[in-house]
Amino acid sequence: MGKTSSYIKDSNQFVQYIKNTKLDPGDKIVSFDVVQLFTKIPLDEAIQVVKEVADPQTAKLAEICLRSTFFSFQGEIFEQTSGVAMGSPLSPIVANLFMEKFEKKALDSYP
Repeated sequence: MGKTSSYIKDSNQFVQYIKNTKLDPGDKIVSFDVVQLFTKIPLDEAIQVVKEVADPQTAKLAEICLRSTFFSFQGEIFEQTSGVAMGSPLSPIVANLFMEKFEKKALDSYP
């Protein structure tokens, strides 16, 4: 993670970057925020991304964790069938990997 050309670690790095950036009159700076990111990550695509960056055993373990998520609500047990689990230590890593690939695909498709 953090190896894309658009990666910015924190607000301090952003301020340093923007200070040295010259914008043309038609240029625009945009920022995006994904609402409820973890629950919107498509599981099959996220697992594919993990398989692309991890060794096969690690990828298989991650898949087992991602596909074996259960939670309780009002005394009933439910299986989470979409997204990645809130509170799982694996979820931020998978979300970051997925978003990096999503961003690369979006940037590569822009003329």
